[in-house]
Amino acid sequence: MNARSDDLSRLQEIYDVVMQTKRQMSALGFTKDRFVAPATDADDLIAEGIMNRVLRVTEEAGKLSEDIAVEYGFDRHAVTGVRNRLAHAYGEVDRDIIWSVVTEDFDALLEACIRYCEDKGFDLG
Repeated sequence: MNARSDDLSRLQEIYDVVMQTKRQMSALGFTKDRFVAPATDADDLIAEGIMNRVLRVTEEAGKLSEDIAVEYGFDRHAVTGVRNRLAHAYGEVDRDIIWSVVTEDFDALLEACIRYCEDKGFDLG
């Protein structure tokens, strides 16, 4: 993991990782069932990769400045909780919760990244 040094870099990283994850999950037809209860080694490996992506996103979101986090709706307490669980639970992660992060919270993170960049005149593309 390569932590970014400023808010814009962190938001770009969040945006890129979320977009890549959503695109790849769609291309693979990766479902909640395959994530929560992988029936194959391949599905388990993909699920572990997705959890690593969530860790990367939460790592960056948790380091956003307080002003940006508040203004754009990044719940630092929730983000830090998910990050700590992934980083320190060592196999004790509730995959249902992580699935909801990927399928629900990732969209909110994308919207926040886009709003910030629109407000500041930056292009995430």
